[in-house]
Amino acid sequence: MPSKKKGGPDTIASLRSVIPSIFDAAQRSATGHRKHAVALHTLQTQCHDVDIEELTGEDAFNKEFIRNLNKVLGIKKREPSADKVVKLVATFVQVSHELDMQALAKAKIADDDVFSADTDVDTVSSRFVELLIKYLLQGFQAKEKLTRMRCCQIVAMSVTSLGEIDEQLYFDLIKKLTERIRDKEASIRVHAAIALSKLQSGEDEDGGQVTEALLGLLQHDPSAEVRRAVLLNIEKNLSTLPFVLERARDVDPTNRKCLFLKVMPPIDYHLLSIEDRERLLAAGVNDRDINVKRACVRMVGESWLTFAEENLLELTSSLDVVDSPVASKVLQALFTSYPEIPENLQFDNDTWESLTPEMVFIIRSILEYYYERKDADQVDKHLPEVMKLAQLLEFFGSKLETEEDEELRPDFEFVIHQLLLIAKMSDFPDELGRRQMLTLMRKMILVPEIPENNIEVITDIIRKLSINEQDFIRIMVEVVSDVREMPSIADSSVEQDAATEALLISMKSLMIIKYILQRCFDTLSEGSSMYGLLTECVVPAVQSSELVLQDYGIECLALCCLLDKNLAIDNLTLFVQAALEGKNELRTKGLSALLDLAFMYGISDLATSVGSASDFVGVLYEEFANGDEKTQAMVGEGLARLLYAHRIPEPAKVLEELLVLYYHPSTSSNYALRQCLTYFFPAFSYMAHENQAVMQQVTVSTICRLGGVLKQQAGDAQSGATQGQAAQQIVTWADPRILEAIGAMNSGNSSSGSRTTVRMGGYTQLGIDALKRVFKAAPATRKVLVQTLNKLALDENSPQTQLQQLFVLTRALAQKELITDMITRNALARFEASLLKLLDIEKADDVNLESWLEEPEMASVFEFVASLDGEEDEHGEADGAHSSDEDAGDLEAESDLDSPVRPAQSLLLGDLTVGSAMPVPMALRSRSPLKRAREERIEELTREIDELLDSDSGDEDNNDDDNSYMSAEE
Repeated sequence: MPSKKKGGPDTIASLRSVIPSIFDAAQRSATGHRKHAVALHTLQTQCHDVDIEELTGEDAFNKEFIRNLNKVLGIKKREPSADKVVKLVATFVQVSHELDMQALAKAKIADDDVFSADTDVDTVSSRFVELLIKYLLQGFQAKEKLTRMRCCQIVAMSVTSLGEIDEQLYFDLIKKLTERIRDKEASIRVHAAIALSKLQSGEDEDGGQVTEALLGLLQHDPSAEVRRAVLLNIEKNLSTLPFVLERARDVDPTNRKCLFLKVMPPIDYHLLSIEDRERLLAAGVNDRDINVKRACVRMVGESWLTFAEENLLELTSSLDVVDSPVASKVLQALFTSYPEIPENLQFDNDTWESLTPEMVFIIRSILEYYYERKDADQVDKHLPEVMKLAQLLEFFGSKLETEEDEELRPDFEFVIHQLLLIAKMSDFPDELGRRQMLTLMRKMILVPEIPENNIEVITDIIRKLSINEQDFIRIMVEVVSDVREMPSIADSSVEQDAATEALLISMKSLMIIKYILQRCFDTLSEGSSMYGLLTECVVPAVQSSELVLQDYGIECLALCCLLDKNLAIDNLTLFVQAALEGKNELRTKGLSALLDLAFMYGISDLATSVGSASDFVGVLYEEFANGDEKTQAMVGEGLARLLYAHRIPEPAKVLEELLVLYYHPSTSSNYALRQCLTYFFPAFSYMAHENQAVMQQVTVSTICRLGGVLKQQAGDAQSGATQGQAAQQIVTWADPRILEAIGAMNSGNSSSGSRTTVRMGGYTQLGIDALKRVFKAAPATRKVLVQTLNKLALDENSPQTQLQQLFVLTRALAQKELITDMITRNALARFEASLLKLLDIEKADDVNLESWLEEPEMASVFEFVASLDGEEDEHGEADGAHSSDEDAGDLEAESDLDSPVRPAQSLLLGDLTVGSAMPVPMALRSRSPLKRAREERIEELTREIDELLDSDSGDEDNNDDDNSYMSAEE
């Protein structure tokens, strides 16, 4: 380390050895960076007043420093030694700025001017920093991406320690960084965004432009690392916070996790509106990634609860618990992660006497938490007596009836609903309490303006209070009779129309009947009391002219049909009519009824009412063509459930339609449908060998149909999967080896010896079907099918006869010269080579087709090849009209004399030979030797390129960047 004495010529001479030694030591370990930075600053100070010829000591230091820095500017990212040197430079800039500030403070004290705010002092360090920044800005325009990345990285790490710099340099820096955030390399955009975010200032006129540029990156940049860098470093204020909250729905789970773990905890949740809190929590607790969900709960438990002064009631009050769809999930997740919270809460009599919506919500959440975990001791500890619950329900019910303030009525309704949910968790051990609760429930359900959600909970409570299902039905039938016999609803100020009152009573009766049927499991018989409700309430509702009654009637009738198969068969045409001709809800409920009944009884038993199973499925197909996205998603999910449960007699046809629908461009925006099918196809295929056999059966026909379906989206820049990508995915679902691997993993047996040739036979037959389709398919589909053959990866478990059939078809395809592009021809040649290896044959010339022809299993393949020759003869008959009959006779006689096989066998073999799978095209045979040599060389190069493309040893670069300093806090 250089001494602190004033430098001289020897100091300048030692620069070329001292500075490189410091750089060398810094790249070995990061622990001594500050010591090395102080040494550089000391050396810089010593060189300040030394002049050698025309070069000052300061210039000599700067020149040597830049020379050493240049050596790391071209080194790839994530190289430890280069990253340490970059950190050394940033530490040197920081230390220089700190020492300058200390020297300035001492100078002010010495001059008795401690209140001066002037920090714009020209020092050696400030001049060096400006020189360094100007030099790095030149690297922003470098052609080499690594140089641009390193320059942006150094600026990003040093920008917070720049101190006062020239105004023009400041604006140049912002301009250059704004250009770099549009760089094509994501790693460069990351560092540029970090540097730019540290230059935000609300006082500067360009502060708004910088923020706007960063928000553009945050919303639209395709790289998750760039969005994360902006998310962690952008200034959080009222204008940027809405855009920050949008990252709760970021496609990258790491970004969503960073939002909850690093960005939101320092921000007081009181700064957010209730709507923003609800959206943020809903995105977090409903996230599919378990780590994101945990991060959200951690934010609530450690940050938000701290801002609420560890008061759960205060935190709950900040949420709209009355109308919140997510508050209950948040508390349940919070109690699961922090079980000490519900354990430390106690509720005395004063709490129960002064219930508020937030307090009763917390009590219900705690009881539900313990109830779901079957902790009976804790439930009994917090649950009041049944008599006490009944008294509370009566008290708040009376307050609701007498309350005239419309703004307070929702709060009382919410408290009553929460108390009903609490009562639902009680075991009702007290007989007197049971009777009082049953009487109260029957009284409450008769209240004219009772909400529908309360009717459902009351039905559950009565079911729990009943002795058995028959007792429950008896009580509820009496309740329905009481509702229908209710006196007309009179109001002192407004006389309601009698028809409207009757409609409301009918709707309420049907609601109760619906909840009764949902809780019944015994078969519906004609002598039961429920059958009377069917004839008196449900059937008239279905026949009513009121649409709302039709909706409830169809739903109740469907529930009745689930209890009686004969009733379902008799009314199936009604549901079909509702599905095809109904409007809005009626149509949806008709479709839902059809799907539920098909799942319950199977299509075969129900199809007699509409003709056949194909007619039944045709009704559902019609909804795909005429229905909206919601209807398509419902029908698609229903058909998937029916296939999974083996309720469809001809599953292959339905599976093929679902596959085509999955890739069809018209469903690209139907995310519900595609998400359902994305889960269904692998689950269905890998559940059983029978299911995978169906997938193998429809693979080739689906790929061919997709050729025409996906052709229209070929020019769309944002189109979905191509035909080749779809084919590869479908073949993967049909692979029996994946099914066996999953089965072995689930059973704990990693051996694969259980595979049989029978199971591989369906997979091999897929290749045979594909080759047969190639002869008559369109050129684009032909190319996809041939390239798919190599994806099959057949092995020694494939049946030998099927491998021979594949070879015969491959040979016939090669000799027909239907394939013109070199890549597809190479793919076909590789497939033939793999077949020869599996057949244990060295080369194609060793194949004895005549011996294969004697095998009965091979007859169908030779007949197929012969039929292709016959079709060619028919098409080429006009072209061969110039041949004389004598020549034809001579050829026929010669064939009969020379052929060692029977005439019938000769017909089957046709022109099939065992030459190379890559015959020389006719166009090449007539060319000059020079042109042929050129074409053969091109063919050889193309084959090599194709082999490289098919290899799996490519070097993947996912543009991941070192984000160890992304956060402003880090």
